[in-house]
Amino acid sequence: MPPLLWLSAAFLAGVGLSAALHLPPLFWLAGTGTAVLLALLEDRISRRWRGWAALRRFLPLPVGVILAALLLGAWRWQAAQALFTPRHLAFYNDTGKAELLGWISADPDRRENATLLTMQVNAIRLAGTNHTQPVQGAALLRLPPGGDWRYGQCVRVWGSPQTPPEDEPFSYRAYLARRGIYTYLMYPAVTPQSGQAGSPLLKAVYGLRRLAYQTLNRIYPLPEAALLSGILLGLERDLPAGLARAFQDTGTAHIIAISGFNMSVLSGLFLALFGRLLPRGWAAVCAALAVTFYTLLVGANPAVVRAALMSSLALFGRLIGRSSAGLTPLAFSAALMTAFNPWLPWDASFQLSFTATLGLILYAEPLQRGFEGWLTNRFSPSLARRLARPVSEYFLFTLAAQVTTLPVVLAQFGRLSLSALAANPLILPVQPLVMQLSGLALIAGLLWLPAGQLLGWLTYPLTAYTIRMVEWLAGLPGGVLDFGAAGWGLVGGLYALLFGLTAVAHFQRRNSGRLAGVLRQVMKPSLVLGGLALLTVLVWQAALRRPDGNLHVILPHLPDGQAVLLRTPGGRQILLGSAARANTLAGTLGGETGLFQRRLDTAVLPFRRASLLEGLPAALERLPASSLYWAVEPPVSRTAARLNQTLTLTDTPQQRLAAGDRLQLDEGLVLTVLQSDGEKAALLIEYRDARLLMPNGFSPAALRAASPPVNGATLLLSSADLKETPPEGWRSLTPVLILLQSGQDEAEGVISTARRGRVEWISDGHAVWLRGERP
Repeated sequence: MPPLLWLSAAFLAGVGLSAALHLPPLFWLAGTGTAVLLALLEDRISRRWRGWAALRRFLPLPVGVILAALLLGAWRWQAAQALFTPRHLAFYNDTGKAELLGWISADPDRRENATLLTMQVNAIRLAGTNHTQPVQGAALLRLPPGGDWRYGQCVRVWGSPQTPPEDEPFSYRAYLARRGIYTYLMYPAVTPQSGQAGSPLLKAVYGLRRLAYQTLNRIYPLPEAALLSGILLGLERDLPAGLARAFQDTGTAHIIAISGFNMSVLSGLFLALFGRLLPRGWAAVCAALAVTFYTLLVGANPAVVRAALMSSLALFGRLIGRSSAGLTPLAFSAALMTAFNPWLPWDASFQLSFTATLGLILYAEPLQRGFEGWLTNRFSPSLARRLARPVSEYFLFTLAAQVTTLPVVLAQFGRLSLSALAANPLILPVQPLVMQLSGLALIAGLLWLPAGQLLGWLTYPLTAYTIRMVEWLAGLPGGVLDFGAAGWGLVGGLYALLFGLTAVAHFQRRNSGRLAGVLRQVMKPSLVLGGLALLTVLVWQAALRRPDGNLHVILPHLPDGQAVLLRTPGGRQILLGSAARANTLAGTLGGETGLFQRRLDTAVLPFRRASLLEGLPAALERLPASSLYWAVEPPVSRTAARLNQTLTLTDTPQQRLAAGDRLQLDEGLVLTVLQSDGEKAALLIEYRDARLLMPNGFSPAALRAASPPVNGATLLLSSADLKETPPEGWRSLTPVLILLQSGQDEAEGVISTARRGRVEWISDGHAVWLRGERP
């Protein structure tokens, strides 16, 4: 074993030993000094003690040096433990209200239901006192969604500093401690202050990241834009909950997060680009700098930093002609990162990244070699090699990574994805192209948006294919097995068994190669066929959404709201209603409007309840509307303020519709506000002889008294409508159909999205027919 591997492993073992024993830092520091002394006296000790000499012959380094690395790792862990003195912010946790002064020290984490700010606190003033005293420490602030917060902004906070919660099985307190955060504030009052703090470089990097995120959302529809934001920028916040769960269930969530796969593709591209312009040595240096900048751009979380370190080592390994795909670079990068942040070994993403890379190092090449040998016995050697490479890259390498990550997955999540074995070979082959083409489209879009949109058309079919394939595989029965959380003792036993079998089977073989290149050199006919396939998808994407003279009313399954999308006979896109979850709403609308239409024509709001409007501001920020109509009295609330801010930013005018007002949506298509009491409004959609009625909380008796008459219309009910009046009561309106958009199962004579999934009501103005996602 190389000396650097011994030192790295000893340092990591020391961190784990110190976490278990909890001895004071001075003990470990004294031990380190003793170990250094042993290393200096190595020759004398070896001459006196034969056992020491025998041990020294086995080890590539003096015993004292290895012990010093072990004890230094132990000291580093203990030295990193926070001491909550009166000079530390966490000393004042759980003591009541306080005023904090400081600045936003990280890029704001904007989620659909909250905004999380990391604040570096410089001073505190306790409630009931006039004395402000200096402190040091970081706090996490949980705020309502929205707000124009920026890195480096100075702020004044009034709230209750608390110790972060600690729940089973996930400890939020330990998670924040790994980031150096020991104080948590729920919905404090935050006031911007004059002045700026922080790094100008990071300020510029986060500004570019925000601009890139906005550009992606202008180029691609949702949920494709959400997926590419994760792949390119490390922002996974926009994925609808159902789609995010589908990626987890199919074992493909690694393509969303920035990982070693992404970094290997990028570092290869950077090296190829700079290699055409610069000498070999400078090309590697510039490529490493580009990887470093990209690491900062996407947030520099532990898995990203590890991947960046490994990629940089690979670049310089190429420069000096040495392989970097071995245990030594992996152990060294882990030890180096742990030296900076001793909490990392307990981070789930770091554990998964480390063990996946370990699996590739230990098992990828033997699996490929064995499979190629099996093929050679049946085919010619050249054909065996050609067949073995793609099978290895997209199946066997995935299997190698999953073998070593399995114990961690069981310990952290208690579930195992069986569909991952099929999902990864089906979607991984297109991911390098997705990264390259979407990255090129993003760069072009930053320079000139129409150019980015044009290039985005090339990536859209591949991204859409990824999402649809993941959703389809996630829907197959038996794809995930739930085991419950496994104890770390079982994890240790599994690894001992795995590595023991590995040592027995492969004692004579060491992995000395690097992973096969991901990008394959394709033949020109294949390139032409691939281009034609992409063009076909684009043509059908446009053709399926072309106006066909019919009215399409699309009812997605939204258990937390009521939102309906109208596609008019002339091709206009109109939103009626809203939903509580922004990612779900925006993803649904983006999937329906498609690649070529990035705005809604109109939005009509028939209710004012804040919980139902919660997801609308973020959804309209990503998919703006040309106009918005309130069929109720506009509310005065925090959600309404965010919505007004979004409408101002997107230049969307607002108008008020009163009871009896009629809105011409298209030729022959009219929306009428039948009833409105300020809180809710009943809407009637008329297209020639076909009509669709949305009661939105009004009873059948109230609707019968409305004008125009509503008898013979299709009823679109919510769960609240059925709660107030059973289906028998609604049949007094003699409806043609009764549709239910809610989480409830179907009642007799009622067609529900809970059972049918997405439902599409279609009419040519006379006849009406339905399309359901499920029969």
